Amino acid sequence: MKHLRIHRSLLFVLLLSVFPLTAQEHFNVSLRLDFASVDALLEFSEGRIANVNRVASLRGNQIAAATSALLAREEYSKERFAQELERFRNGATASRDMFGLTSAMRFRNEIKLLTQEAKKRALERRVMATIAPFFPEKIRLNAAIPVYFVAMGNENAAALVRSIVWRDDVPYFVGEGEGELTIVMNLTRSVEYIRDVQVQFIDMMSTLAHESFHVVFGLYQQQQPVWQQIASRPEPHWVLAELVQNEGIAYLISLQQRSGAQLSSGQLSSSKQSVADLNKALSELASPNLTRERARELIMNSNLSGSYEKNYGASAGILMAYAIDAKLGRAALTQTLELGTADFFAKYQQLASQHGELPKFDDAVMALFQ
Repeated sequence: MKHLRIHRSLLFVLLLSVFPLTAQEHFNVSLRLDFASVDALLEFSEGRIANVNRVASLRGNQIAAATSALLAREEYSKERFAQELERFRNGATASRDMFGLTSAMRFRNEIKLLTQEAKKRALERRVMATIAPFFPEKIRLNAAIPVYFVAMGNENAAALVRSIVWRDDVPYFVGEGEGELTIVMNLTRSVEYIRDVQVQFIDMMSTLAHESFHVVFGLYQQQQPVWQQIASRPEPHWVLAELVQNEGIAYLISLQQRSGAQLSSGQLSSSKQSVADLNKALSELASPNLTRERARELIMNSNLSGSYEKNYGASAGILMAYAIDAKLGRAALTQTLELGTADFFAKYQQLASQHGELPKFDDAVMALFQ
């Protein structure tokens, strides 16, 4: 499931900030923002759209619904999704709301206000100006990334990235390097626990920046020999290490859009423990007695455990990225994107040797990346 990345944004007190435009000449990446799915679902819930199939067929809603079924370990069909939409519009409830429609109905007014805010703000410019400085200046990328805004989906997913091939306007999910990388943003997640629309907007923008980094980094990896070499290595410790770097920098970007861009004391404590957990996991993944099932469990738990504390891979990754960025500078962190995962771990280990407050990896674990 490496091609499925799900991010539940951390709910901190956020402050609005303004970001400059990027000056990178060859960083020609844009976001194709599509609000049709959220608009249609809101209008459908208010009785302003009668045709349920029109709502169910919209691409953003299809991706969110199909992914929700996948996470619920159930079969998906557009017909079943349309039936659920009709039931909820008529006031029915379900013991198992697989598509997350209850929250959409409950927070309909809040979602509408956040949608209006997102449409009138320079959302694409802000996000691209946030992530561009993390990439090498000589980067050459030309891409238009589709972003679908929805008001439904799995309760643990504020956003997701899927690799998609469309056939007869039906999404088929494929692996990395195939299809079109696509972002889906569930606005319900930003309004459930935050009441101020300005803070909701920053929360949503932070999540979008996080997912946009994943997509741009994925495109960058496809054209760089060092990442092609890493991708050719099937050993599970390399898979986990790449995830740690990828998620770590993405979470740092989210943090940058929040007040002060500082890790809280609670996050620091959790992240330090996560480095120890990551050290154990990497060691186990390199064991000759490792089973395929255990490898999958370790990698899945590193980023899909449902909380910051339990997602030991992502939690350790943000501490590593944060330390490199703060102590060695942004150029050093950007260099890890050029040189690969081994450089990311080596730079952090160097800092851990110099600064006692940073937990180190075992020498045997570091040797795995030489």
